[in-house]
Amino acid sequence: MPDDFEDLLATNINEKQYFEAFSYSKRKEYLEWFVDTKTEATRQKRMNTAVEWLAEGKSRNWKYQ
Repeated sequence: MPDDFEDLLATNINEKQYFEAFSYSKRKEYLEWFVDTKTEATRQKRMNTAVEWLAEGKSRNWKYQ
């Protein structure tokens, strides 16, 4: 897990617990989504969005379920 995302989750305990409860493949979907970005700004935006979705109990591809 990237250090900056781990730091972000450390400040959001409930979201961290929800993320850790995901299966390996669901965690991987989230991590690949923001690790594969070209710019740091996009990476930060996606990580913040991920934390918001985790707060709502949503998986990465929640729109398609």
